[in-house]
Amino acid sequence: MPSTTTILAKMPALRHLACIAALSGTMANVSATGIHQTDTTDLFATTGELAEALPDLQSDGRPTPGYFGLARETAVIGYNSRSEKWDAKLEQYMADPALTFDYGRALSSTFGAGGSFTRDSTQSEMVLNGIFAPKKNVRFRIAGAQLRSNSGEADGIESLQQHSYLIGARKYWTNYAYLSDLGISAYTVDANTSSTATVSALTDPDTLDPGVRSPILPASGRTEGYLLNLNLRPTADSKVELRHELSQSTYYADSTALHTEIQATSRVRFSQFLDDCVQVHGGYSASTDFDRMDLTVARDKWNIQLSREMNDSGANTALRVGYRIPLGQSKMTRRTCGAIGAPNFEPIVNATMKRPPALPEQPMAIGVFR
Repeated sequence: MPSTTTILAKMPALRHLACIAALSGTMANVSATGIHQTDTTDLFATTGELAEALPDLQSDGRPTPGYFGLARETAVIGYNSRSEKWDAKLEQYMADPALTFDYGRALSSTFGAGGSFTRDSTQSEMVLNGIFAPKKNVRFRIAGAQLRSNSGEADGIESLQQHSYLIGARKYWTNYAYLSDLGISAYTVDANTSSTATVSALTDPDTLDPGVRSPILPASGRTEGYLLNLNLRPTADSKVELRHELSQSTYYADSTALHTEIQATSRVRFSQFLDDCVQVHGGYSASTDFDRMDLTVARDKWNIQLSREMNDSGANTALRVGYRIPLGQSKMTRRTCGAIGAPNFEPIVNATMKRPPALPEQPMAIGVFR
């Protein structure tokens, strides 16, 4: 499979140089050190030249794996093949620029590696993934992430650095009467400030005592947890999903534990497909301070949903009625009622580009604990 470099090498010399020059000029203006200070007018002054310099996406009537797009406030360029995939995306470049770069590669039929990098005005994150699939229905994942944030300046924290690690496994069955798939992941998160910070902690959780404040103690935090997913198929037309996550976070000041909190979330969902294109979906989720239940009945393009949310401040009940209008379809389109398909995995090259959902996307709230 030819690499991106090989594809570019086959371009005519002038177009090749123009493409590289345009890309270099654009990327120089969105460097990691000053992306939020970029002059958006200058940044995309050469958008037309860049589009002209890029190679055509069609070759003798056949599609090529490269692509480029520019719409509203998003620009994207990428490459996609069976064994390798990457894309770079710049969003909200007229107001608050955010840069995302994803890369994935299938090194063999059983192993893949990849990751993603994101950068905006308040934080940046690098995620690396390794996927091992010894069998078609078994996968192991190991992942690591580093997050840097300066969003805590208001709390006296100049910058925060957070490291996350995850290991997980998942297996699915197609010949079992009830068991569909099972997955488990364990993760750990360590966060600390790059310099000393103002630290505040409640000395007595049962009172309104604001606690003790010290401007000279280094703040840090640690989270450990696990995530369990179990999916069942009671019948060929029904599915039950069970999810449970438990984590414990501890916050420190100068290596002394100040505050510990335990978070537990559970969720159960079910789907049932009936005759005449009728579908029934429902679920219940609960956490330490939040509960939600919902029930949806759908038929063809119509659906009706009843939901109720409960938290410390009260309860909220909602009723929604919806009608779906497909666009760009013929009036003679065949009726589709949906079905519960057999469990499977997405291609390895795609899985290596995604961040594990168990890893936190936001920095831990170290420095101030309330």
